[in-house]
Amino acid sequence: MAESVAFSQHRFLRDIRVTAEAIGAPYSEPVTRTVLAAYRESFRDGAVLWRTTDKPGGALNYRFYERRPTDSIGTAIRANLLDPKNALINLISSWSSLYGGASTELCDFDAARGIVKTWVYLGGTRPVEQVLGASAVPQALRRHESRFRALGLDVVRHVAVDYAGDTANLYFRTIRKITPGVCERLVALAAGDPPGPSLFADLAAFTPPDGHTFSVTMRVSDGEIQRVGIYALKLPASRFPAVGERLAAFFRTAPSRDEEEMNAVAWSFGPGANTYIKAERGYCGRLVGLMNAWNSPMTEAARTGAPAGVTGRSSGIVKQTLGEPDAYL
Repeated sequence: MAESVAFSQHRFLRDIRVTAEAIGAPYSEPVTRTVLAAYRESFRDGAVLWRTTDKPGGALNYRFYERRPTDSIGTAIRANLLDPKNALINLISSWSSLYGGASTELCDFDAARGIVKTWVYLGGTRPVEQVLGASAVPQALRRHESRFRALGLDVVRHVAVDYAGDTANLYFRTIRKITPGVCERLVALAAGDPPGPSLFADLAAFTPPDGHTFSVTMRVSDGEIQRVGIYALKLPASRFPAVGERLAAFFRTAPSRDEEEMNAVAWSFGPGANTYIKAERGYCGRLVGLMNAWNSPMTEAARTGAPAGVTGRSSGIVKQTLGEPDAYL
C-alpha cells in the first residue's frame, strides 16, 4: 500500500491543470488559488478527491472532506466565493446544526467557478423525518417523506445544497440488494426510464449486496425531484463499469496520491432517458480510511473474493462483471 502524500498547493495546481486539459474542462488558476487560500487548513488536514461527469465539456470538480466541525459557509462568504444573501445558506446551516458537533461540512468546487456545493455529513445515519424536520426545510421538500418511506428510504447520511442549481440533495443508505424491480421504483422518483440490460448489469455488479448510497436531488423552490443517483463507492482495483472515453481519460489522468485508491461512479437518472454518469477519484488525505470510519457502503469490501470474468468495452477501461447478473438478484 502506498503512502498518502501530504497536500501541496504547488503540486495540486499542476495536477488540476493537467486533469482539466485531459477531459476538456474549464479551469481558472486565479479562482483555484482563491479557494486554496481560503480553505488552507481543510485541504491540509482533510481528504481530497476529484469529480466529473461524462457530459462533454462538463466541469472538473474537487472536494475536501473535513475531519472536524468547521464553518465552511462563513469561510466562503469571507473569501467572496459565496453571496451571503444566497437563499440556500439557511437550509444547509439548519442541517449542519441539527446534530451539533457530530456533523461536519464538506465543499465541492468547480475548477473554473469556485464553490458550487456545500455538504453536511450528519455524523451517522439519521432518520429521514428528523432531517426533513430541520427548521429551515421548506414544506415542498418535507412532503416527500411518506414517498421515501414507502421505498425503504428511511435513513440519511449526508445532505447537500447546490448553489447554482437551487437544489437540495439527500443521500440515503439503502439496505437491500439492487434488483430490476427495486431499481425501477427508485428511478421512478425522478420519472426516469428503467435502465436497460447492460446498464443494470453494471448496477448489479458494482453496488454492494447489502445496500448502497442513493441520492435524491430536489428543486428547493417547489420540491420537484429532478434526479436520483445510485452510487458504487470504491470500485475494486482495476475494475470499472462501462464508461465513455471522457471518464476513461479522467481515471487515467487524475492523479491519486493517497495510500489507497478510491475510484467511484454514480449513475444519475432524470426524466425519461436523461441519464449520465458521475465519476470520482481520491486524491490525498487517507480518504478510504475516513469513509470506513463513516461506515460508507463500498463495493470492494463487499466483493472481495467474488468470481470475476473479464470483458472489453469501448471505453478503454477493462470492465469485469460478476458472472451473469441474474445469479445475484
